[in-house]
Amino acid sequence: MGQGFASASATLRETKTGEWRHELSYFGEYGWSDRLTIGVDLNQSHHDSGHALLFARIPLSKQNSAVPLALAISAGGAHFRGDWGGMYRVTLSAGHGFQTEHGSGWASIDATYEYRHGADDPTWKLDATVGLNNPGRLSPMLQIETSKTSGQSLSYAIIPSLRHEISAHQEVVFGLEYTEADQRSLGLRVRSEEAPA
Repeated sequence: MGQGFASASATLRETKTGEWRHELSYFGEYGWSDRLTIGVDLNQSHHDSGHALLFARIPLSKQNSAVPLALAISAGGAHFRGDWGGMYRVTLSAGHGFQTEHGSGWASIDATYEYRHGADDPTWKLDATVGLNNPGRLSPMLQIETSKTSGQSLSYAIIPSLRHEISAHQEVVFGLEYTEADQRSLGLRVRSEEAPA
């Protein structure tokens, strides 16, 4: 409660046609109360598409649960080449912390139902993240993001990353992103994260 988190990222990738594309995103959230977190999710992919969403997240499990569960409902707008329409998401998230001989770590999974105005079908997403915490050293992290819309092929991204702690409340994440969607691409993702004291 009363604490926030902010993350800004930039991804640059080269497609198989040799074209360079970029993606910019911002994610911010604030703990309004013990039972409610509110936030904003902004994204712009090259010059083609993007979205602007407000969200609210509530916990579904008891505090200090071994596997915390949360439900997030997002609403806002999305565009394709400047043509805006409504968009909403419903996301169920689960997480779990663990200990290894190399330090502490965590794993999380997010299942999302997403619909954009004008689309024939909704999109289903399943994302997973696992990472280790190595204070004072580089910390590894692996993300797998998948997306499926009816009538279209499964798209996915595999993102191995290294996290570097700048201060007690800020870190920078460097990652390589391999994407298999309409076309294959390999990119570099840089993200800055800050959690105020």
